[in-house]
Amino acid sequence: MFQRTVTICVWAPIFLAVVYLGSWPLRLLFIGLIMLGANEIKNMVEPSGIQVDLPAITLLSCATFFSQPFSEMSLVWLFFGFLMFLFFKKVLLFPAFSLPSLAMNCFVAMYLIIPFWLACDLRLGEDGLAWILVVASLTWSYDTFAYLGGYCFGKNHPFPEISPQKSVEGIFAGLLGCVTSMIVAAILLHQSIPGFAIMGLFGGLTAQVGDLAESTIKREYGVKDSGKVLPGHGGVLDRFDSFLLVVFVVLIFKRFVL
Repeated sequence: MFQRTVTICVWAPIFLAVVYLGSWPLRLLFIGLIMLGANEIKNMVEPSGIQVDLPAITLLSCATFFSQPFSEMSLVWLFFGFLMFLFFKKVLLFPAFSLPSLAMNCFVAMYLIIPFWLACDLRLGEDGLAWILVVASLTWSYDTFAYLGGYCFGKNHPFPEISPQKSVEGIFAGLLGCVTSMIVAAILLHQSIPGFAIMGLFGGLTAQVGDLAESTIKREYGVKDSGKVLPGHGGVLDRFDSFLLVVFVVLIFKRFVL
């Protein structure tokens, strides 16, 4: 727990500083996180004979974050180009470049690039700093309260084969932390308290799904942590597995609910 706390104290201020700066520093940070996350997936799946094209993922990441205009339509066309590249690669390298490899590259691009791109788009929009901090607050609230709740009170473990330390008590503590943090955020941002509380509940549930889903990937490929870049936490995927899905919840509520 000490190592985990030290890592948070070191990396959280750096992350928040870059989020505050926004623009090019934030884009470069997200590209770096995507590359690290893609490399973690590559290291997990390569022993099974599945290929992850890191140069192509990196090129797609740079193209999406530095495309002009910075729009969802640009993202669609870039992903179409990436899919065509994978199809050409499969034809030219058949049978070496297998269908599981093609599917894994699509998964990596969707799983990592799209959420981080949406987070960047959220930051660059109206009141962007406040909204991206809402995403971070939701994610960190769930992780922190779920960890502390499970550490102090955890007795019932509903997913022993996926995440042995995950407890019912920790899950409820995480949800309570999310709702509480969103009520505080609503007061500070002069937003709808009921709306933010509901967003906190959905965000907490989504964070839990993201965490468990990433755990199933690790179990499937026989690894404990996705990487070692963050001592006490593991890899980028271990730290951002919830963030990658929570950003969708916040964006949906911002656009269509609140």
